[in-house]
Amino acid sequence: MANKQDVSHPIRLPSAAMQAVYSKVEQFAGTEVPILITGETGVGKEIIAREIYRMSNRHGKPLIITNCSTVPDNGLLHSRIFGHEKGAFTGAMHQRKGLFEEADTGTLFLDEIGDMSLEVQPKFLRVLEDQEFSRLGGNKVIKTDVRIIAATNKDIKSGIADKTFREDLYYRLSTFDIHIPPLREHPEDIPYLVAFFLSKFSAKHHKNVVKVSPEALNVLKRAAWPGNIRQLKQMMEKAVVLTQTDEITFSDLPSDIVIPSEAKFFEKASEDLGTDSAIPSEMYQILAQISVKEFVLIFGGVPKELWWRLPEKVQQSVIAEASFHLSVLLDGQKDVISIKGMDRNQILGTAVQCRVKECGSIAKAADSLGVDPRTVRGYMDMDDVRVRG
Repeated sequence: MANKQDVSHPIRLPSAAMQAVYSKVEQFAGTEVPILITGETGVGKEIIAREIYRMSNRHGKPLIITNCSTVPDNGLLHSRIFGHEKGAFTGAMHQRKGLFEEADTGTLFLDEIGDMSLEVQPKFLRVLEDQEFSRLGGNKVIKTDVRIIAATNKDIKSGIADKTFREDLYYRLSTFDIHIPPLREHPEDIPYLVAFFLSKFSAKHHKNVVKVSPEALNVLKRAAWPGNIRQLKQMMEKAVVLTQTDEITFSDLPSDIVIPSEAKFFEKASEDLGTDSAIPSEMYQILAQISVKEFVLIFGGVPKELWWRLPEKVQQSVIAEASFHLSVLLDGQKDVISIKGMDRNQILGTAVQCRVKECGSIAKAADSLGVDPRTVRGYMDMDDVRVRG
């Protein structure tokens, strides 16, 4: 539904992609032309619309916001935008002003304009062209002085092709367009957003959460974020509310963020190496479940014929990325196993050393790992470590 909005200054993100957006905002804000903002759900289209309004000559005048997708396609959107006369339809007991009259001298932001019905589009185009309209059920021509900002997450050109959106309306709106990229295309902005939301929600919920662990931040930077900034915002608020300390750690992150982000990371590493040396799916499954307690078993359980069939650079990639994965899963603990630059035997030796230290003896370590004590002792010898069993 439409409502009058308070406007606040949004966070300015430093990436080149978002700087290009801000440049267009500054360029277009002082004009009177309609503006079309495009981008996926959650990228911040309304925030950019508010910023255009704040920087415009109409700042301080009405800013009216409505979402076209929330109004049923049964004539109500027509009435909501242009108003109606008494008796215009069943239930129209009184005359009602529409959004254009409410926003007169100010700005009207129509979100999800791609959902505007074909019935409304011709009249809306007329307002853009002539700044005049009539209420539903009336003949009186009403003059208006409104600046239009529209937004959509749809591909309007596809709508034009299937006859659900007028081509002339699209070109009238898109003369000045601003496309907001998805968060996955500017991940360098994630630390700034995280810090902003951390401060905001700590204050809102009266908590003293002041930092995010490096491991948690690494996961956030690598996540896919299909819901974009809105999804990150909601996740940060939940994490701030639920954490019991002054720091958001890996364990405070939801599994739907952690698991897909790691899987995607390993897939990308494989793609970067080329199809001829891609990491097999079996290796994905192993890496996706790795933890320090299972590390020896996992590497010990990889068939040698599979491991040695991998090209050397793929083995190096697996080892390097597994090192990062372990660090994340262990949440930055002191005893994190660092395996970059180590070969398989060195990895196993270091892992076993940690397990023996944890259990207090080779026998107990072997029992916890489900392997023969001689296997554990053999791995210890690889790393030149001697512990009494």
